[in-house]
Amino acid sequence: MVATRSGPRPDGSALGVDIGATNIKWVHRADAVVVARGTLPTPTAGPAQVAAAIAEIAEAHTVEAIGVALPGHLSPDLRSTTTIPNIGGDWQDFPLADTLQRATAKPILLMNDARAFASAELALGSARGHTDVVFMTMGTGIGGAIALGGSVLRGPGDRIGEIGHMTAEPGGAPCGCGARGCLETVAGGRALAGAWCRTLASRGMGHQDRPATPEDLVRAARSGDTAALEILGIAGTAVGAVLGCVLVQLGLSTVVVGGGVAPAFDVMRPAVEPALHDRQRLIGPVMLLAAALGPYAGAMGAALNATAHPSGAASTLPRLSAI
Repeated sequence: MVATRSGPRPDGSALGVDIGATNIKWVHRADAVVVARGTLPTPTAGPAQVAAAIAEIAEAHTVEAIGVALPGHLSPDLRSTTTIPNIGGDWQDFPLADTLQRATAKPILLMNDARAFASAELALGSARGHTDVVFMTMGTGIGGAIALGGSVLRGPGDRIGEIGHMTAEPGGAPCGCGARGCLETVAGGRALAGAWCRTLASRGMGHQDRPATPEDLVRAARSGDTAALEILGIAGTAVGAVLGCVLVQLGLSTVVVGGGVAPAFDVMRPAVEPALHDRQRLIGPVMLLAAALGPYAGAMGAALNATAHPSGAASTLPRLSAI
């Protein structure tokens, strides 16, 4: 029988893990303080190897519970993975929570990475003091989350808030989710890097030692490169259109933007703001806030929620006190 602890405290000791397409980030949080954190490359062989890597991290730390944030959807009981578009391997119906619980003898919470990011920013970051917020994470893809009444919405399979998979370009490029023209195919980090690679290739340039990155695109745009500015302008227009629709539907006017590719948003902003300005009659001025917790926000949110609600079965994440 697997040993578990009952009734973990929100300020107890937890390991929070954020699985990304490129890296796994983790934090060990004990008594409201981050006592350790780190990063390692995401294993490429599939979910079993990823689970083994997480178990190895957990073995080195004394924790009450483990929270794991993933860039995709979960089963209805929030114990297995289903759709994980940007990480290699067969994640369909993989029993990640049970696998980790057997390996670590700890209660396991699985959640979407954008919802983890949102809960951390709501409790400790830029959204602190706000109750109704739309969150957008910009990384390899684009994630999203919605807070209403001070709680981050989850729903069946933790699917609420998928801004990146709303259609921005009907009939556009294929997306890892199976649809075409999703916002992340236009404004996600992979899409931005691809567009810049094609631009450099058309100039006979390109990076000889490595593929171009979103950071390269942003640097070029800030130096005044017209093609780079155009790429980010197109992406910004798409972001503004999708965000505008989300805000009108929900009647909200506060947005928090974060993630590893969030610096690109600063350059996109001149294209985003006109689309949001057009919505003022319905929702008023929109407040665009930069996330405050940096690249470990998702891991922090996973750790916070692992101690507050290890079963992961609620339709909303509890309102976590800011400590």
